[in-house]
Amino acid sequence: MLQRSPNGDRPVVPVTEPELNAVPGRDSPDPRLVELVRLLARRAARQWYEKMMEERRAGRS
Repeated sequence: MLQRSPNGDRPVVPVTEPELNAVPGRDSPDPRLVELVRLLARRAARQWYEKMMEERRAGRS
């Protein structure tokens, strides 16, 4: 179904994109995404730890 754009110039056609899978028909998560999540979790843990250490040092002063 076509829709009119907010300014009314051209019709807008909804885009339906296929699901992104590295290997079609695979039920397990993409290993690249798993590694990305691990990397981001490590970074967040490191930042949290550094912040806690800074607060501890500031509390002693």
